[in-house]
Amino acid sequence: MEGGVVYAGVIIDQAHPSLDRVFHYIIPPELRERVQVGMRVQVPFGTSNRMVEGYVVRLDTAADVPDDKIKAIDSVLDDYPVLPQSMIPLIGWMKEEYHCLSIEAIRCMIPPGLRANVKKKAQKLVFLNDYGDVVEERIDHIARKSKYMTDVLRLLAQQDGIPLEEVRAVTGAPLSSIKSLEKRGWIRIEQQEVYRNPWDYEPDTGVQPKALTDEQRSAIETLEAALIRGCGKFLLQGVTGSGKTEVYIQAAQKALALNKQVIVLVPEISLTPQTVERFKSHFGQRVAILHSGLSLGERYDEWRRIRNQQVDVVVGARSAIFAPFERLGLIIVDEAHEDSYKSDMQPRYHAVGVARKRCELEGAVLLLGSATPSLTDYYLAEKGMYKTIKMKHRVDHRPLPPVEIVDMRKEIELGNRSILSGALYRALADVLQKGEQAILLLNRRGYAQFVSCRSCGFVVKCHNCDISLTYHAYDKTLKCHYCGASYPYPNVCPGCGSKYIKHFGIGTQRAEEEIKKLFPQARIIRMDMDTTSTKGAHQRILRAFGEGKYDILLGTQMIAKGLDFPRVTLVGVIAADTSLHLPDYRSSEKAFQLITQVAGRAGRGPRGGRVIIQTYQPQHYAIQFAARHDYVGFYSREIEIRRQFLYPPFSHIIRILMMDEKEEDLIRLAIDTRDWLKQRIDGSPVLKQGLIDVGAYSAPLERINNRYRWQVLIRIRPDDIYKQAYHRLMDECLERLMGVKETTIVDFYPLSLL
Repeated sequence: MEGGVVYAGVIIDQAHPSLDRVFHYIIPPELRERVQVGMRVQVPFGTSNRMVEGYVVRLDTAADVPDDKIKAIDSVLDDYPVLPQSMIPLIGWMKEEYHCLSIEAIRCMIPPGLRANVKKKAQKLVFLNDYGDVVEERIDHIARKSKYMTDVLRLLAQQDGIPLEEVRAVTGAPLSSIKSLEKRGWIRIEQQEVYRNPWDYEPDTGVQPKALTDEQRSAIETLEAALIRGCGKFLLQGVTGSGKTEVYIQAAQKALALNKQVIVLVPEISLTPQTVERFKSHFGQRVAILHSGLSLGERYDEWRRIRNQQVDVVVGARSAIFAPFERLGLIIVDEAHEDSYKSDMQPRYHAVGVARKRCELEGAVLLLGSATPSLTDYYLAEKGMYKTIKMKHRVDHRPLPPVEIVDMRKEIELGNRSILSGALYRALADVLQKGEQAILLLNRRGYAQFVSCRSCGFVVKCHNCDISLTYHAYDKTLKCHYCGASYPYPNVCPGCGSKYIKHFGIGTQRAEEEIKKLFPQARIIRMDMDTTSTKGAHQRILRAFGEGKYDILLGTQMIAKGLDFPRVTLVGVIAADTSLHLPDYRSSEKAFQLITQVAGRAGRGPRGGRVIIQTYQPQHYAIQFAARHDYVGFYSREIEIRRQFLYPPFSHIIRILMMDEKEEDLIRLAIDTRDWLKQRIDGSPVLKQGLIDVGAYSAPLERINNRYRWQVLIRIRPDDIYKQAYHRLMDECLERLMGVKETTIVDFYPLSLL
């Protein structure tokens, strides 16, 4: 420690706004050699001086209060800093950017097992005390007396340091025989720490890199140059099957060759097994896994392996962005358009935003990969924030699969009431007859009940916002959750006068039952939130399907991306309209992405493939462009609609969500908050100039767990000057709502208004 440093600035591990600041503590002389920035310490706190945990975020030579008022650190809880010094600035940035407490940001960066004091796992190993001729003499000496002791010595002579349980299993020796050898001083038993292994399957290592296409080679050369410079933000747009993962692997190899470390993010835990297997095949034990599906002990041990510099590559879901690397060189975000990178718990961070900031702070390269980039990211790339790398062709020049659009209105006319059109039924029968495989997508989400006509495909939308109206069963009304407008439920279709108009919805479970009736011989496996709730379920389902144990994989959006099964020759989208008409300004974008991504699962092997999309709106531009695999065409059409209605990226939406068991109190609070905001905005030229609109409305999900939900939505111009001003306004608003903060959420970057 530098001379003169005697004070530690500590953030207390207590999540309360009044404690959200740095507290100074004196570092006792006996701890001055141990205390470092990032350390976890125990300190006395409050008038009762109860012991609490805290984190050292800075070291100072002076404090702003007299020494007799400053308490001393009681103890240091770990042998090393649990927060790398390079990540300390990220805490302050997250606090400002996501309107969270400092300790909430810190808790993102440490494993839950550390705070829960998860015990390190240990096992007993058996070692020989002597070697060579001495052991042979002992084996000869003991051979006539005890077969078990002889077998134990022979085993250890071949391989020393074997787990006790393994010694007993191999030799059959009782514990008493092993203890007798220990008493004689011939062997010793030592307790050693072992890491819990979350990966129960070890792929072959030493896999050689694949031959690269010209597009892949160019991408890797571009990334290598950026890695050498130590900066760069890239958007890799590669069609499905173009070999983006191979680019990721070889870019990671370039980073490791420069003694840098790599974080690889995937959007779903379901994608982790395949990605981990690919990376472990190349990098072996240098790869760690981080995601919420691991046990507390597994996450803690993987985090310790990372913190102890035993690995150089981390693969995981959203939370892996906080992997405690000190030589970070590259962050790869696969399927970067996915909403699952946004946290729906405090702090409500977006992993892409955190990745961008970490790269800026730590001199690393950011690579966002997607076949269907988010509209905002593509817009920012056009404006120069990202450099675009394009891969327009599949590996081996395999064609993208042909897409057939089926008009379900005509199926109704023909008397077909099944969830499968004639075309999809025949295609499935053909796949089953040939012994091939199919993937069926039905992205049924319980809340997304829009109203549609099954005769003409008409969807009821808000006159003000061009957003699908949401059906509310309790009073049979249709509501817009952007402007608050309410409409009566139509008895006949406003478009064609048909009586076949109703709210839309069918789930994966019912779909599975119907398909089993149609194809009793088919082996079907379902993948949705219900079937993947147990530990390791994603891995088991995908491995079983990959090994050919099932013919049809039926699931929600978690099966739509990243999966690579060469025997899949058919992809069917059972109801494209489910994604198309969410009450969300991004519904067309999400539908296009989902259809394009799931279509990309077909035709990856030598047998080729085909895609069938079932819809009641076959002429919708999102479906038409997806069928042609035309991202640029879709982007050009959609960006003009966003410009017309001033939706992001031409505006920025801020959401204040309020919840209460008493609806009258809640409505009053929402309206009062809206009025207070209007008054503050009217009093500030910058705030007023930046405002597009502000309003208070009921949330689409009006009540959850007996708590009513209302929201105040603020739409502002996207310029940084206005964002900064509204960040300050939201801080004031949060302070004003302090008394009801437990039931109030301010989200400066909402992806959903549900």
